Amino acid sequence: MMRRILNYNNEEDREILSQTSAEVTDFNSEEYKQLIQDLKDTFDKIPDARGISAIQIGVPLRVCICKWGTMYIVITNPTFTRVRGSQDFIEGCLSVPFVFKKINRYQKVWCAYKDENGNDAEIAEGGRMSDIIQHEVDHMNGKCLLYDEEKVL
Repeated sequence: MMRRILNYNNEEDREILSQTSAEVTDFNSEEYKQLIQDLKDTFDKIPDARGISAIQIGVPLRVCICKWGTMYIVITNPTFTRVRGSQDFIEGCLSVPFVFKKINRYQKVWCAYKDENGNDAEIAEGGRMSDIIQHEVDHMNGKCLLYDEEKVL
């Protein structure tokens, strides 16, 4: 089911978006499976979206979906195990509509995570995919580097 994306311009939404998300512990629960489906359904309705975190639909769990080309990657309970370099990226955010900023991030990240079935996985990506992963992990940590209260409100 498509869900509403929370927006930093809304005070109640901003309180939720600022929470630190909890780790997923039950990968077999119906709630977790429905969350993954809801994220996919919501994500599919947004042209040019590259990532969405559970917190952005009001669920404070450490889950996101990233899309690269036609491939979806469900990343749960991510941990950066190694990082390298730095690079400026121009970012947008579904929760901060119509705002784009230059953000300096790691050029490449190695990220250990659980896939949607709870299996251990790791991704090592540089460039734009590295940026997407870092952006979504920021959301899980209650941060959005694009949100600037003075400019957005």
